[in-house]
Amino acid sequence: MSVGDIVDTMISLHPLERVPRAGFLLRGVTEPETVAAHSHGLALLTLLVCSEYPKDFDSAKAVEMALIHDLQEVSTMDIPLPAGSDAFRAAKETAEEEIFNALFSRVSLRISDRYAEFRRSETAEAKLIRGLDKAQMMIKVLCYEREGRGYLEEFWNHRHNFPDFDIPVLKELFETIARKAGRKVPR
Repeated sequence: MSVGDIVDTMISLHPLERVPRAGFLLRGVTEPETVAAHSHGLALLTLLVCSEYPKDFDSAKAVEMALIHDLQEVSTMDIPLPAGSDAFRAAKETAEEEIFNALFSRVSLRISDRYAEFRRSETAEAKLIRGLDKAQMMIKVLCYEREGRGYLEEFWNHRHNFPDFDIPVLKELFETIARKAGRKVPR
């Protein structure tokens, strides 16, 4: 990989700074966070959690996953999870994987391996990032509600927005977020 490949990759990812999180847009949040801002927030949340639980998670691996988990959305945009049928979601996953691999075809294989690990959700770090991805979203929902932005009730009613993967810190995070919003985690 050359320095030119690195620059080209960064240029191709530049639009992520303008891709809005569609689930918030659809629910009336004007100027919601972008995919890039979400990934930054997730990486920071991951760093904070891993700093508190250094024996439980490989923080470097987890932060890498947090930073790259949505990069394919530079091409697919942000498609909210409930959208479409099971067949649509399967096609979306296949397309996202192909797009990600194409984006990083000239860059370190390690990045594609880390993304594949995240997609499989088999390691502690991948499960942590899957859960923290939703925790970051729910923290953002809490913030937007406090600001009086959007109609976000629906987020609190879906169990799939609170996946704890039997990881105690995730369970505690979701309970704390819900408590701060005056709500309960749906079961």
